[in-house]
Amino acid sequence: MTDFIKKRKYDLYQLIISETLMNKSFKSLALGLCCSCCSVIVSAANTNNLQQLKGFSLEDLAEVEVSIAGKTLQKLVDIPAAVYVLTKEQIRYSSATNIPDLLRLVPGLHVAQIDANKWVVSSRGFSSRITNKLLVMIDGRSIYSPLFGGVMWDQQNIMIEDIERIEVVRGPGGTVWGANAVNGVINIISKHTRDTKGGLVSTIVGTERNIVSLRQGGELTPNTSYRIYAKHREQDKSISLDGPDANDSWRDTQAGFRIDWQVSKNKQFTLQGDIYQGDLSERIRVPSLATATFTDLLDDNIDTNGANLLAKWSQTNDDGSSNHLQVYIDHTEREQWIISEHRDIFDIDYQYSVEPLERHSLMFGLGYRYTEDKLPDGDINTGQVHFFTPDNKSDHLFNAFIQDDITLKENSLWLTLGSKIEHNQYTGLEFQPSIRLRWRPVDNQLVWASISKAVRTPTRAESDGLILFDILSAGPPPIALVLQGNTDLKSEQLVSYELGYRYQASNEFIFDASAFYQDYDNLVSFESTGLVSPAIPTPIVALSNTLDLDNLLEGTSYGVEISTVWFPNDQFSLMANYSYLKVEISPKHSSLDTMSESQEGLSPQHQFNVTSSYKIQDNLKVNLIGRYMGELSTSNTDAYTELDSNIQWQASKKLSLSLAARNLLNNAHSEAIPAVYPTAKTKVEREFFIKIDWLF
Repeated sequence: MTDFIKKRKYDLYQLIISETLMNKSFKSLALGLCCSCCSVIVSAANTNNLQQLKGFSLEDLAEVEVSIAGKTLQKLVDIPAAVYVLTKEQIRYSSATNIPDLLRLVPGLHVAQIDANKWVVSSRGFSSRITNKLLVMIDGRSIYSPLFGGVMWDQQNIMIEDIERIEVVRGPGGTVWGANAVNGVINIISKHTRDTKGGLVSTIVGTERNIVSLRQGGELTPNTSYRIYAKHREQDKSISLDGPDANDSWRDTQAGFRIDWQVSKNKQFTLQGDIYQGDLSERIRVPSLATATFTDLLDDNIDTNGANLLAKWSQTNDDGSSNHLQVYIDHTEREQWIISEHRDIFDIDYQYSVEPLERHSLMFGLGYRYTEDKLPDGDINTGQVHFFTPDNKSDHLFNAFIQDDITLKENSLWLTLGSKIEHNQYTGLEFQPSIRLRWRPVDNQLVWASISKAVRTPTRAESDGLILFDILSAGPPPIALVLQGNTDLKSEQLVSYELGYRYQASNEFIFDASAFYQDYDNLVSFESTGLVSPAIPTPIVALSNTLDLDNLLEGTSYGVEISTVWFPNDQFSLMANYSYLKVEISPKHSSLDTMSESQEGLSPQHQFNVTSSYKIQDNLKVNLIGRYMGELSTSNTDAYTELDSNIQWQASKKLSLSLAARNLLNNAHSEAIPAVYPTAKTKVEREFFIKIDWLF
């Protein structure tokens, strides 16, 4: 029984999503097109001339400004943090069709596909379907789930062609972004509407997926530009290790708009929104009265829909000070066998920056978030046991932020001090301070160091949920595994120590390295109460092994992350990343948890990826992306090496074509443990697709 529980430990209340039923006739058409067009090729369409396929220079990369590290624009090469930016050029040449696959290019991030519609995306350990120590945003709007922690990646169906860049901080970002930014922060930033004028039709036709995207942009007034878009995607079923398909196909549709208004020289306003609907499927093992083993296979259909609206106002004053105000609302609904959720979020954030003294750059902000959910009870008579007390709840989060960037020595030495203060309804006041020092010994080198604190607050499921996870034994008497929340949970805490070095050797080469040591306390543990009568009696369960949540784990992680960029000439570029990670988790003396230590084997110790691009002609480019992923010992997932390739051709100013191949080295391979209630591991298959972009 213990081994059984260990095997499923950190999927206990993991939500699952699956979308996209692939139409068989459409798939046949895709295969035919691939065969007939295998000499033709894509390039993403963001520009309308042959400059689209010219290389991204090292000078451009060094001048990239990002805001994720301190909520204010800084040059990438000057940031005292482990920051990586996926530029629009890298995104265009990657052949990725979704956000998780794009994030495979980031050093230190563990990205693994569980099945056709579920991914693991984590930073610096603690990998699982419900990675709950990574904060993810789209244009500053958080998509981190208050219900279970983590991100519903299948619902993030924005147009890849409209992404300006993806900013990633590996390591704590709680001082700036607040709770749950423990091991990293990701912000996906969309393009300004002035850069997406005109029409675009983008289609992907392939062996595993089909995608159609439409976009129209233009001017409403000389100072106001807009775009509207719609995107539909369909994904084929994956296959399990023993051969048959996993019944996890899916389809979804999303549409949205954005308006940018240049009110005056120093004032800007942005309004944007999205609406989406998805139909997903999955096959799960559930408790049942109809079988001798009290379990059965269920092909579950999942319905998901939602909408969001975001507004931003920014103003820069003549004295150099600036004001930024952001407000958004977000509505989501999910209906599935495992759990159902209706949620509304209102969030407002204000930020003010000023230089009150000659050597000080001060920034502070205030924020408030309101979230309300409705979590319907399951049907006890069918074994669908999930209850929340209360089933309808509203939460309030208040926060304040202050940061001072101090120049200790002109153009050479800087000190950054800051802290985030939050009040939430689960753990009360939380403080997340940091201190960062950066030193530039010469113009082309930067050395930085930091000490930071970050916290992860309890989720709604951890605090208020009771979930029948599985039947451990058919008995007699039948014995169930039950997860029970704890309203007295504390926040998980991290103190992180980081050291980094960045070197730009010439106009051809950049080297970036960071090392870290992270000390965790109050990690959530699963404390078994032994066999007891279930808290909520059901017709199919006589006894339950109840797992109560507590904060009786501690741990450490340490490692290095290295990234290099090399542009020897205008035709060729090479980017290589390597990361090493070691995670150690142990129970405290009073803990009865016997399974959480196996989290150590859920993240790979070694990762390596390399991206190369070669420009054959001004309008023709070949891209190769190779990656190595170390083994996941806990889930018995072997290490693997894979190769993606694409050839991109700018046929004319209006038309670009590409042929892409993914996972060329293996017919199929496994990347991660399955999701909740699995029947078998699934495999990621080799795939081919054609992408066509037409500007009009």
